[in-house]
Amino acid sequence: MTHLRQDLSHRTGRGLNAIVAGIVLWSTFTVLGVVLSDSFVLALAYVFGAGALFPLSLLVAKFLKLDPFASGNPLGTLAGLLGAVQVLFIPLMIGAVLAVPTMVPWFLAVLVGAHFLPFSWVYSSRAYLIAAISMPVAAGSYAWLLPASVPIVVPAAVTAILILVAVLLSRENAKTRNAQ
Repeated sequence: MTHLRQDLSHRTGRGLNAIVAGIVLWSTFTVLGVVLSDSFVLALAYVFGAGALFPLSLLVAKFLKLDPFASGNPLGTLAGLLGAVQVLFIPLMIGAVLAVPTMVPWFLAVLVGAHFLPFSWVYSSRAYLIAAISMPVAAGSYAWLLPASVPIVVPAAVTAILILVAVLLSRENAKTRNAQ
């Protein structure tokens, strides 16, 4: 099992492509939070924008020369399923858009953060554990303490966390390469 996890981590760069795509996406969400005043339109931008993550991550993988699917490694299939499970939360996101559109960034940040937890095991990565804990805590704290600022502050916080995760993943990847 350790060999499969090492192979997956090496070939996929521990999913760094998805984190970089997430940085682009959440940075865009931050800017949209500043420029769009209609909370319903902004909420729709979040939901539809989130759909752009996968194709964007494939482009980033190509640029970084990573194999995002790790063909032939059964853990590649597991990692793909763990990423795809987010699709099951579309009804929740639709409900959030309709009920409390200003809190959609909070909902999305909590879901994204929570889905990182199994990746900490799959990739033997502390960076994903940090993301899994810090994203829901930061999003929840800001939603509670600064509810009027959620459309700007939450995406900015998620962007900052993702930048930290990208740096940590890059270090983990470099350490793995140097050990081989």
